[in-house]
Amino acid sequence: MIDGFKVVNGGIQSLIQDRGRFGFNHLGITTSGPMDQESFYWANKLCGNDLNAPAIEVTIGGLELEAKLSTYIAITGAKVPVTLNDQNIKMWETIPISKGEILKFDYMLKGMRAYLGTAGGFIIKNVFGSCATTVRESIGGLSQNGSPLKSSDLIPCESYKLLPPLKCETKPSHIENEIMRSISTIRVVLGYQSEDFSNDQKDIFFNSLYEISERNDRMGIRILGRKIQSSITNMLSEGISLGAIQIPQDGQPIILMNDRQTIGGYPKIGSIISDDLDKLSQLNQGDKINFQVISKEEAHNLLSLRYFRISKNIPKIDIRTLALQVQKLLVKKNCRGMSLISEFLPKDAYFRAAKLLNKNHRLVFIGTGFPVNGSFETDGPLGAIAIYKSIKVMGGEPYIVCDNPLFDAIKHKFNAIEITPGDDSSLELINKYNPSLIMSIERPGKNKDGRYYNMRGVDISEKCANFDSFFENARCPKISIGDGGNEIGMGNVASHLYDLNIKPSSTTCDVLLVADVSNWAAHGLLAILSVINNKNLFEDWNNEKILKLLCSLGAVDGVSGESSITEDGFSPKESELVIDNLKKLSRLC
Repeated sequence: MIDGFKVVNGGIQSLIQDRGRFGFNHLGITTSGPMDQESFYWANKLCGNDLNAPAIEVTIGGLELEAKLSTYIAITGAKVPVTLNDQNIKMWETIPISKGEILKFDYMLKGMRAYLGTAGGFIIKNVFGSCATTVRESIGGLSQNGSPLKSSDLIPCESYKLLPPLKCETKPSHIENEIMRSISTIRVVLGYQSEDFSNDQKDIFFNSLYEISERNDRMGIRILGRKIQSSITNMLSEGISLGAIQIPQDGQPIILMNDRQTIGGYPKIGSIISDDLDKLSQLNQGDKINFQVISKEEAHNLLSLRYFRISKNIPKIDIRTLALQVQKLLVKKNCRGMSLISEFLPKDAYFRAAKLLNKNHRLVFIGTGFPVNGSFETDGPLGAIAIYKSIKVMGGEPYIVCDNPLFDAIKHKFNAIEITPGDDSSLELINKYNPSLIMSIERPGKNKDGRYYNMRGVDISEKCANFDSFFENARCPKISIGDGGNEIGMGNVASHLYDLNIKPSSTTCDVLLVADVSNWAAHGLLAILSVINNKNLFEDWNNEKILKLLCSLGAVDGVSGESSITEDGFSPKESELVIDNLKKLSRLC
């Protein structure tokens, strides 16, 4: 069964629209479609949809919907206050909406029409090849009979769990600038009947100020101002194009819009270009306009530029929002209480960590390696290698800092520095290499008693070299990653760790990241860095291949203590799913 959005209040006029109904004018069926095409296209772009996907055109305001599923939406077009569960939300960006939440449109502050898109588009049956609603012709829409949305309607769509947090950085000019002007200039291409208007009449038309009248709807816009007349007194009805400017007998121009009749018998001085139809559709009663004549060649050039702009202007990922989504995604399983701990971290922790690493990747120490059953665990080194490879791609010089047996296992494959239990060489190494950043990932951190403990509370101090001293002695930024509470950096949230039934670490850092599995946090950083650098840092990454390599070198699962190609009990498929979801969020697949 497909759920969707239940209409609580249909507002002044809310219509399902797709791009329009083409090829049926000869049957007397008009095109319809969105009045403001570019805003409509952006509502779909921000939802990752085909540009022709059905969306809702909200005229003036008042629409209220209840979500019957969880998905993503985007709202574009006229400036209008919109709330989700009574909290204000932004326009022109992707917004998650959960089952049971109420979406309310207030009334337009500037402009006439807003557009609501949803991920995947609304699922509406077509009539004559389109679901566009034409009230006058009783065609299309939710019920296929041209009815506007009304209370109790259910608008079907599909649930979406993950969608990149997209935003429009540069709104269309008619939204950003033009509808804010006191007078809007509308460009016109003269038609063949313009010859039936004298030069004096054309001078009046193109040098006068007109006002949008109250007779203003999807069929046409009557404007008020100086009257003009044509020499034509009687003519046969003929086909009418979108934007045609008819001059009826009273001399007050009518601009024909999307729901226009397909034929008409009034003379037409010309037609308005596409860009300015979008602008015109957002003007309200009383708004002032004037007209400017342009050549057909200019109009063709402007149309080409319009097509180019619509196709090339793509949404950008909001990196801060992406980082927050990554942070939530990576603690979703909450297998060791990290979802709770995540609540006590700064909301921008992953964003700050990614920015620090991106800025300070010249020479990075990456401390890792947690001792288990006389060996090292798979969680930690795998994530360290992922970060290591990304730093290489970004042009930096990484070093994995670890003790044995991990050091002997990797020293021939990666830049590695050995540290040994009971021998603190941190100051010497810091002075020698001058690192620009120090990281730890799944590295044991000292308890307040100065000892190291595993998750079962067993003292493992004799097997742990002191990497904490790098955090204590270095002046460069420090980032820590952990998943249990006993890792370096967990001192940042020390007061919240005692409910986890462990002996926690007290060592602090500049930025702490937590995840259900520490390796996953490394992948989360890579997703954010990929967007920052506009480069897919997962491109050459094969998680299972590196996992198998580590196991062949002696790595064991940290939970079971056994040699297994798993990460804290999670199979390669589960880790691959996490990576795939991170790629989806960052538009890398």
